[in-house]
Amino acid sequence: MSRFSAWSAAAVLLAAALLMPGTAAAHGIGMSQLRLRIDGAHIEGEWEIQLRDARRALGLDPTVAGEPGWREVRDRESQLRAYLAGRLSLTGDSLACPLELTPAPMEWQLLQSQVMFHLVAACPSEFKRLGIHCDFLFDLDPTHRAYFSVEDARVTSVGALDAGLRSVAFDVHQFHVLSTITEFIREGTHHIWTGFDHMLFLLALLLPAPLVRKGVDWSPRAGFWRTAREVTKVVTAFTLAHTLTLCLSFFGAVTLRAQWVEVGIAFSVFAAAWNNLRPFLPGRAWVMAMTFGLVHGLGFAGALSNLMLPRHARGLALASFNVGVELGQLAVVALMLPLLYGSSRRSWYPRLVMGAGSVVIAWLAVIWMLERGFSLSLFAHR
Repeated sequence: MSRFSAWSAAAVLLAAALLMPGTAAAHGIGMSQLRLRIDGAHIEGEWEIQLRDARRALGLDPTVAGEPGWREVRDRESQLRAYLAGRLSLTGDSLACPLELTPAPMEWQLLQSQVMFHLVAACPSEFKRLGIHCDFLFDLDPTHRAYFSVEDARVTSVGALDAGLRSVAFDVHQFHVLSTITEFIREGTHHIWTGFDHMLFLLALLLPAPLVRKGVDWSPRAGFWRTAREVTKVVTAFTLAHTLTLCLSFFGAVTLRAQWVEVGIAFSVFAAAWNNLRPFLPGRAWVMAMTFGLVHGLGFAGALSNLMLPRHARGLALASFNVGVELGQLAVVALMLPLLYGSSRRSWYPRLVMGAGSVVIAWLAVIWMLERGFSLSLFAHR
């Protein structure tokens, strides 16, 4: 649900309570409810009005309820339509969106004791800001509340109008394929580039890629392309694993507490770094990439779930986000590969770069595990 305000959310909860059978009549509170759905420049929806308020608008006794009250309103449907005309108006980016009640007959909702009209509006073009103005019944009943909900491509905005607040305007979110793809590719790239733990995990896996272990010593791997092939194995395994759990978590097939996912990611960083110092999977970094990549995928899914997703294109958002992650990852690997290969030809690389670097990475990972697992803050500046 969108953001309109805490008071607006409370208003909608009140509206839901009032919609329960008999509640509105018991409390004598006038209310109507407007439900709108936006699709490009087209708007459609329903206008639900309490029977007692429909009768008041027609000048009838509002205390007559049930079938007798409904039949009398039904017989005056054309008169009620004429009264409603002009009482509600919509604008898109301050331009009028001509609105009309559809020819569909007025509906009677017995349990809620209300009548309902269908409505449509066509704006001149797609818009970024919707305006709603309502003058229904406020002059006859100053206590009347007109609740509204507006569903766009991303969120549902809610609120309430009354005698003192008859107009509102707020941003809406349209859906466009190209802009959605671009947006979520950018978000995926940003997430991997700013995900320090993801990057250190990948770095720890790639540090030994240009080396071959012989006994207790390391020596340079023969040839750039053999190093590139090793890097490709690691990156491919990581990609396949995190893509799998990203999809499973996104669609609800796998769920874990965010805290433990974050602890698992920190542990994966430690394991990758420790494997460089005390190899327990010598020469099989791709196995670690695939195993712990499953955990990183859950972390990516958590980041994606925090974004405002399109309602009808969640799969497209997921695919675009994952492409962004891969592009960001490939950009980092493309930068790191020649640097790692070139420096690995030097005698100091195994001890100074891979050894000392792995110690630092492992140390950071231990700190993250403690902080995330026990909700600590070991460094106030973090």
